[in-house]
Amino acid sequence: MATVDRGRVRPSSGFPPKQQARPPRPVLWWASAGIALLAFQVFVLARWAFGPHFTSTPPGPDALPGWQAVVFTALQIGVPVAALVLLYAWIIRPRRRHGHLTTDAMIALAAATVFFWDMSMNYTSVCLFYNSHLINRGAWANGSWPTWTSPNANMLPEPLLIVPPAYTALVFSQVIVVLWLLRKVKARRPRLGVLATIATIFVGLTITDTLVEGLVLRTGAYAYPGGIRAITLFAGHTYQIPMSETVLFGGVALGAIACLSHFRNDRGQTVVERGIDTLKLSFKGKQAVKFFAIYGAVHLGFVVLYMAPQQWFATHSDPFPHGYPSYMVNDMCAAGADGKTCPGPGVPMPRPVHNP
Repeated sequence: MATVDRGRVRPSSGFPPKQQARPPRPVLWWASAGIALLAFQVFVLARWAFGPHFTSTPPGPDALPGWQAVVFTALQIGVPVAALVLLYAWIIRPRRRHGHLTTDAMIALAAATVFFWDMSMNYTSVCLFYNSHLINRGAWANGSWPTWTSPNANMLPEPLLIVPPAYTALVFSQVIVVLWLLRKVKARRPRLGVLATIATIFVGLTITDTLVEGLVLRTGAYAYPGGIRAITLFAGHTYQIPMSETVLFGGVALGAIACLSHFRNDRGQTVVERGIDTLKLSFKGKQAVKFFAIYGAVHLGFVVLYMAPQQWFATHSDPFPHGYPSYMVNDMCAAGADGKTCPGPGVPMPRPVHNP
């Protein structure tokens, strides 16, 4: 065989011409992760809502002080209202203005659903308490979450009117504040490099999370009994703050969300949107892929950067501080020979007989 080129005959190799290699499309990998994680969350929450553990945790015999009852009422009204206002400002209003979800709105929506991983601190060993006088229906832990390890974790009274809305009003709001401060810093120091920017985000969110959690911990709404005292503020008190929590949760996990939001290309695209322009989809189709990619990045970031390393700190905690009332412990401690000893040095870690 031969081919003709400008009147001259050239021998042919006999092979078809090579097709141009398809450009990489990481956005599809991120979107796949987002779909998988969302499906898992829906599965776990459905097993919890329709299973036997969807019941309020009894507070036990200890009475709640009057001032705490007033504070809890205010929190269970104020936090949901604040979350609704912020979700309107960050998601609904921009959608009405632009006719579709913006990148910022997608990040805010994904961050608002991170509350699913809230109780994961207790996955291998108890190190998080909630006050069972708060409105709750237990927790989507053992019995709902396959492979869950620590026993009695379903007794954690996850506060439904505080924790889910707080991930918007008290958690993602920290990201918004730190990014606003970062813009102010960059206005004065426009040559601030990538590493310096990341360091600013990390330090800023570690500080804000320490301040916010330190304040809420004083109300007695929740507690971190399992902490390594050498790296814990107010160690030995019922309101202690393990810095492993504020660094991993605030500086690292929230910092990853802030970096995802801040670092964009000249078209305003985040790093997880690479390759989306090559997809042969309608605008709505690309929007769906983009949302799941952002959702996957936000939630996978929490699993890898927060949930996984937190297990090491949980299994290496020092003895719990004394003084927690019944409505904080909630019969969750079930380790040791007597079945009542809370986790700590020298206390065997129990394992479930099976994972239903």
